Amino acid sequence: MTGFGLNFKPHDTQPVAYPKNASYLGWLGAKKVAEYGYSGPPGQLEEAAAAVSGIRGYVIPREQDAVHVGTVRTYGGRAVPSEGCDGWAQRELNGNAPGPDGRVPARPHIYKNLYVLMDDAAVAAYAQPQVLAAGSAWSECMRASGFTYPDPPAAESDGRWAGRGQDGAWRPPGKDEIAVAVADEACRLKVGYSGARKRAYASAQEKIIAANHPTVDRLSNLLRTRYTNAVRILS
Repeated sequence: MTGFGLNFKPHDTQPVAYPKNASYLGWLGAKKVAEYGYSGPPGQLEEAAAAVSGIRGYVIPREQDAVHVGTVRTYGGRAVPSEGCDGWAQRELNGNAPGPDGRVPARPHIYKNLYVLMDDAAVAAYAQPQVLAAGSAWSECMRASGFTYPDPPAAESDGRWAGRGQDGAWRPPGKDEIAVAVADEACRLKVGYSGARKRAYASAQEKIIAANHPTVDRLSNLLRTRYTNAVRILS
């Protein structure tokens, strides 16, 4: 990007401090809900999202996007790489490793097929009886505290506070949100909600891995290759 005269600001790649699997397992312990509600402290929503993949989001300036993704063939008299500077960088990282589909070299961004497998496992796990039973037990616990929700996601997505702070302007939670969130966390701990999800998700992931072994092996090799090449490039 710099070679095209575009000052592309690198995004934040510092390690993510938020617990990696907290969102995946529906664990609220890091959010300090008694003080901050479902959003957690200022800035934690973004960290929680980054914890899932290890990558923080970043904004590509509109005037740089065409060179970044390669929707133009030339810029400033210079040829733009196929699929832009991003495609060029992805190919440098992938090297000659095969993609999960067996194609050599791997196509740019095909490593994200791992996220598809993760989503498949999550969907399968969420429908497992032990997770549904934990959700029902949680709902009964919440009802005893004076709150009526069918499951934990319904409490978090209550329209009275859903999306608070996601516009980049953090705002403190109201008393109603604090009351629900505190009861919610207590009930999740009481019924072992996160533990039930952990067992169900682990089982679902093992089944996905077993059913997609060649694909997963190639993905593992591709990710290791990308890491090795990233270290080489940065050094």
